[in-house]
This record gives sequence, structure tokens and C-alpha cells, in this order.
Amino acid sequence: MARYDVESPEKDYSGVTCKVRFYKGHAHVDEAENPAAVAYFRRRGYTLTEVREEQSEETPSEDTTPDKPKQADSKAVWVKYVVATTDLTEAEAEDLTKDELIELTENEEQA
Repeated sequence: MARYDVESPEKDYSGVTCKVRFYKGHAHVDEAENPAAVAYFRRRGYTLTEVREEQSEETPSEDTTPDKPKQADSKAVWVKYVVATTDLTEAEAEDLTKDELIELTENEEQA
């Protein structure tokens, strides 16, 4: 199954559609994890571009997800955490306020 960069027909859309988080009209979706979303996006005129990633010979042997920062931690710490745990790029995360980053992680936990 493939992984796709998704572009919303609404270029400035930020929100969740089919359990996929969009930021400024862009998102990423893995067809193996969410085939219904890929089918929906195709039917509704979203632009899907397959991401071709080279297979790494080394695979991490343990979970490398960082621990969730404390609310008092700096914005930079929150940006690093959000980039590691979501599909947002560093630039996209930097555009958000610290409160928005915290809210984003709370929304992800509820999904």
C-alpha cells in the first residue's frame, strides 16, 4: 500500500477529514492505515501524490516516540514533539502557537 501527500480542494483548509489532519490544505495519509480516506479523497477531487520512500535497511528495534512535553516546556520542545508524532512538517508546526501545538496533541489523543 502507498503513502500519499494530499492536497485539499480548499487550499486554506485546516482541520480533520476522515481522521486525517489537514494544515493549510495539505495532509499525509497512509493507504494501509486508512484506505477509506484515500478512497474518499479520490472521489471528492483531492489531489493525491504518491510518496516514494526508500526502504531503510535498518529498522528501529524500539519505539522512538518521544515523551510528551510538560505544558511548561518551551515552544521549541513542543514543535519537536509535534513533528515527531504527527504528519506536520517543522515549518508547519513553527507556524502554530504553543497553545495550538498543545491543543493539537490533545486532539490527536482523542481521535
